Amino acid sequence: MRRRIDTSGIEFRVAAMPLPRTVSRENKSQKVTPDGRPVWVVKLSAFDPGAGAHGSTELIWVEVAGPEPVLVINQIATVGALVHAPWVNRNHELVEAFRADSIAMADGGRRAA
Repeated sequence: MRRRIDTSGIEFRVAAMPLPRTVSRENKSQKVTPDGRPVWVVKLSAFDPGAGAHGSTELIWVEVAGPEPVLVINQIATVGALVHAPWVNRNHELVEAFRADSIAMADGGRRAA
């Protein structure tokens, strides 16, 4: 089951540059969607100022399909239509998975001063 995440008020910072999402550990080719778009994974730091007395930060890997996102490390990014789609692996362990329709630099890609 996929659950849409309300990202209003959450600040996302780019923690790592986009990497091609591989098909599997054995098959290192880049995964593509059924319509042929390449899938990328981006590590983001999500800061929620409303969680607890001092806010909360979590590092998440987010999959996004399409052209490689043009991002800058440690800069604020905008995440469009973030969903949580957990699944169970072969070892019967819950794996957290996040997907987004888009990831782009906030404010048109300008670097913070």
